Amino acid sequence: MNLSNLIYMNRTILIAEQSEIIRKGLVQIIGSFNLFDNIREVSCSTRVETDLIKTEPDILVVNPLLLNDNLPRWLSEYRSRRNMAMRSGLQVDDTKGSSAASGPGTTGRIRYFRIAAIAYSLFDDELQELFDEVIQIGDTRLKIKNKLSSLLSRPDTADKPVADETLSAREKDIVRLLAKGLSNKEISEELYISPHTVITHRKNITRKLNIKSVAGLIVYAIINGIVNVDELHGDGNV
Repeated sequence: MNLSNLIYMNRTILIAEQSEIIRKGLVQIIGSFNLFDNIREVSCSTRVETDLIKTEPDILVVNPLLLNDNLPRWLSEYRSRRNMAMRSGLQVDDTKGSSAASGPGTTGRIRYFRIAAIAYSLFDDELQELFDEVIQIGDTRLKIKNKLSSLLSRPDTADKPVADETLSAREKDIVRLLAKGLSNKEISEELYISPHTVITHRKNITRKLNIKSVAGLIVYAIINGIVNVDELHGDGNV
């Protein structure tokens, strides 16, 4: 057994997507990565919360269009509860077990999982803030693998930097692409946004992080699990 299999032992991912073609395609792609022992699927919004509690996944990958009226509030409350626990030094449970609390309405230890959006259409910034990562429908296998690996290895304790308490999912996308050496124009094409929007996001990133150089952003991105060192090596940036 190699090191990667040891690191990702006993991992579960839950894919919530109403399109069977996209859902099955993701199952096949993710299954080839050997990052997860269990890949679960759900196709309707009414089962998402139930399946979250039942499967206790390490990562939830969900199409925002699948979210019903209550689930965005549920995810927002869960995220706030998790971040509050990390800030106050309470234990955030990253192990399987019935003693772990699985939702924002429970007490005690908090079952820890990351949330990624499946994006093949635009959705508003407020909803996007709920997610730790965004998987674009046009992403390559390597991009999807790197994003999921990053989510699995991202710090989850209060005494480590936690990027998603500071940056939005879109801002993290931009930091990742800046770290990989893309220009504003290339980033705008990659994310399907205007160059002006990229510049605006960069100003917000600089204001939030007080990091003005790309080199500084690369260091920040690596420390906070936004980009993998191997990915940077592959692009010739490190």
